[in-house]
Order: sequence, then structure tokens, then C-alpha cells
Amino acid sequence: MVKGKLVPPTGKAQSTKRQLSKPAAVSSPAQYACKPVPPNVPSCCTCGIVVTDDVKALQCDRCLNRDIWKCAQCLNLTNDLYDSLTSDGSVPLRWFCDSCDKQIMDRNYSMPTYPNDKLDHLITAIEKLMNRYEDVEKQLATKCSISEALKLEQRINDLEQKLLKYDNEVAPKITELEDQIKVTVQSSSVDKENAISDEDLIKFVVQEEINRKSAEEDRKRNVVIYRVPERKTDNVSERKSNDIEFVKDLLDGMFNMKMEDSNIEKLYRLGRWEDGKARPLLVAFRNYEDKEFIMANLSNLKKPLDKFKGVAIAHDLHPKEREENRKLVEEAKREHEVNNGESAENYRFLVVGRGQRKKVIVIKKKNSTA
Repeated sequence: MVKGKLVPPTGKAQSTKRQLSKPAAVSSPAQYACKPVPPNVPSCCTCGIVVTDDVKALQCDRCLNRDIWKCAQCLNLTNDLYDSLTSDGSVPLRWFCDSCDKQIMDRNYSMPTYPNDKLDHLITAIEKLMNRYEDVEKQLATKCSISEALKLEQRINDLEQKLLKYDNEVAPKITELEDQIKVTVQSSSVDKENAISDEDLIKFVVQEEINRKSAEEDRKRNVVIYRVPERKTDNVSERKSNDIEFVKDLLDGMFNMKMEDSNIEKLYRLGRWEDGKARPLLVAFRNYEDKEFIMANLSNLKKPLDKFKGVAIAHDLHPKEREENRKLVEEAKREHEVNNGESAENYRFLVVGRGQRKKVIVIKKKNSTA
């Protein structure tokens, strides 16, 4: 409510509240019109009493016209009620003059926004922002931690590296297949009617590659163990039982792996039996992790256990891959003899790595002379 805002021209500042004094005698109620007053001095528009510091009166909250005031007595307000309404700023009550009240009651009239309304809107907006901030905090609390995000990012990077490695391995093989197709087509001398169509040829080559890939997948869990003593007996079951026990003792003594029969999917000797010769032993594990652990710890075979002395373990390679490794070793031996002028017999040539990372390393034999 607007009260006591106009200052009379007396030179003394007027207080923010008009006290209600005894009004001048009014002859009749017909005097409800603004009486002439000295310039710049407000008065009640109903009874005409001059609004001074000790007069309790209200000014129109809408037009704030300095000449439109109304005293508490004409508003039928007691002194206590007036003091209560004007002293409590949270009371959302306003007084409007007749002209403003008529405009406000008009249906087509829209209430203007005043400073108090703007403040209310501002407070409401701040409350909404605070509620949104609390909602954001709750949502952030349910998100994953930074450490989990870093782990996820690392896994994604690992998958990308594996995919890139696979692409690098497959691209040369595709090129090789294309070359094989071209050579096969060019060397074909069969009549066109009886010749194999390009489509069938492509299917054959692709199927061959799929079979090779499938065989490689099957070999991933396999290892080949060399120089394992072979029991001389015609009983196949007895030879196999002896081989299984040897393998379990080998894994326990050299790699500290307690293996059960169920952990070994298959086990058999490679090649035909020959007197005085121990055939290589192929072992297929049920879990790929067991094979990887063994291959990552081959240095354990150097332990001083006489029972397993001379035993060697290698990957189970596809015949085509074994042929590629043989060619790599032969080429490495020739380069060694040419570049170093030494016999290759004094050195061991080992193929390490897989795919594009395959290479040959040279190790000097312990019993060789300088």
C-alpha cells in the first residue's frame, strides 16, 4: 500500500505514514468531492481533510496521483487495522481510486506490472532456477564416476586397436586371394562352356578361406608339446592315460597350474608311431586363458626339474602357417651367413609374433664356439 509518499512544501520531510487526526467538520455526506486545497498539499478526495504527517491516509497504488488520497476514516479503517496493513509489507492489498478501479474492473483491461510484481516474478524465477539446480545435482549423482568413464574409454581404445590389427591382417590376405583368382582365371584353358564360372570360383576360394579361419579358431586353444616320453605299449588307452598324467605333472611343476581331466578337451600324438622316437603331443584346453597363461610363461620351462628337461611347448599352427615360418627361417639363415660370415648351425632361428608382427630372432647356441 502506498502511504505518506508526498512531501508538503513546508520544508520538513513528511513521514511514510499519515496519522489520523480529527477531521474538520463536514456538513453533510454530499461533500464527497475533492475540496480545493493549497497547491502541492494532498487532501482526502472524500472529506477534504488535508493529509499531513499525523493523518492516516492512502494514496492510489496504480496511478500514484499526488492529488488522489483517501483518509482511513473515509475508508472505514480503524487505527489498528490501518497500522497493521501499512506496517506489514507482505500483505498483498492495494487501494485504487475510483478511476483506476473502474479501469481494472473492465474485462479488456490488463493490469500493468509494478515494481512489487516484478520482484514477485523475480523471486519465482529464482525459485524455479533453484529447483532445476537441485534436479541437475540429483541427475549428476546418478551418473557414472570419472574412474568408470576412464575404464570404459580404455576398453573402447582396446577394441579399436584390436579392430585395426584385424584390418591389417585381413587386408593382405584379401589381396592374396584376389591375386590367386586372377592367376587361376588366366591359367584356365578349359572351354568356356565347360569352364567354372567366376562366381563359382570366387565361392570356392572364399569357402577355402572360411575353412582356414575356422581351423585357426579351433587351434587357438591348442599347444604342441615336444619331447614328451612316449610309453611303449599297444594299449591306446594306457598310452593316453600316461600322456595325460605327464601333462598335468608338467603344468603343476612348471606353471603351478592344478589341472583336472575336464580342463583338457582333447589330447593325442601327432604322426605315426615309430620305435625310438617320441611324437609331438597336441593338447587342446577347454579355456583359452589356460593356453595364454602357459605361452606367456614359457620361461618357467628353465626350472631345474630333470623329469621335464628338454620339453618344449609351441603354438598349434596351420600347415600353411608352418610353411610360411619355415620359409622365414630359411631366408633368415641365408641372410645371417651372408652378412656375418658364420655358419647358421651355431645359432637357433625362432619365429615370434603373429600376423604382420611376425619376425625371426637369432639366438646363439650355448655349446657353439666363437
